Amino acid sequence: MELRALEHFVAVVDAGGFTRAAAKLRVAQPGVSAQVRNLERELGQALFERHARGATLTAAGRTALPHARAALASAAAVADDVAALTGLLRGTLRVGMLLSSSGMQMPALLREFRDLAPAVELRVTEDDAANLLVAVREGTLDVAWTATADRDLDDLAGITVAHEPLAALVATDHRWARRRTVTLAELCGEPLLSVPPGGGLRTVLEETCAAHGLTYRVALEANSPVLLASLAAQGLGVALVPASFADSSTGGTVHPLRIVRPGLVGRVQVLWRRENPSPATRAFTRLVTRTTHG
Repeated sequence: MELRALEHFVAVVDAGGFTRAAAKLRVAQPGVSAQVRNLERELGQALFERHARGATLTAAGRTALPHARAALASAAAVADDVAALTGLLRGTLRVGMLLSSSGMQMPALLREFRDLAPAVELRVTEDDAANLLVAVREGTLDVAWTATADRDLDDLAGITVAHEPLAALVATDHRWARRRTVTLAELCGEPLLSVPPGGGLRTVLEETCAAHGLTYRVALEANSPVLLASLAAQGLGVALVPASFADSSTGGTVHPLRIVRPGLVGRVQVLWRRENPSPATRAFTRLVTRTTHG
């Protein structure tokens, strides 16, 4: 089984079609089709259902995909490991970051990593927490800096960077504007302003409410805590944001409240696959560990 055929197969999946995959690989489209047909003949199964708008995976294709990604990752690791033995760390580090993660330390870490390993190509992607986890598990990202509920993920390795409580923001003329705390049950009776489903902080809300038998209603969704605060300032609901943002970035336009009984606490983590991490991934996670834990 040729690696080139596996590479073309994965490219068609990621690009959503043969023509787009050929453009991404900078080869002629018939060459991509030929490589995939060769792989299908070798496996004895069709991997794609071809149609006018592109191609979708068959059941056999879905089964083959994680193995194809793993084989390509292992092949890339061979070259990376040989380079690491000579002291020249190279390759690519694909990093995922949360949308609206400007308050986190990842950009500074990437700058330090670039100084330590200038030959490593850095690729940064922004997405919500759920999609970042999927990308790490599927191998399209090497590491992800993301927020999760405060629990370990058995299938991924990780470093806890911080525990981040959530806070509530209300307009300065809200009936709670003179209070310092609000219970989770009280919050659930208000229209909430939150990140969309899949966001780390939304997951914390969902899981904590489920554990305590509470239901809630989200009136408006936005990825940016700045926008959520602005919506709260207009009286459109109670915004849920990281407590660090509530304490330092509200500018007097909203009133922050600490959430109690129970509190909402998320975990900021750097996550990566346990199996066969690349030398660049290992070097980066060592840097994160050293920076985070001194």
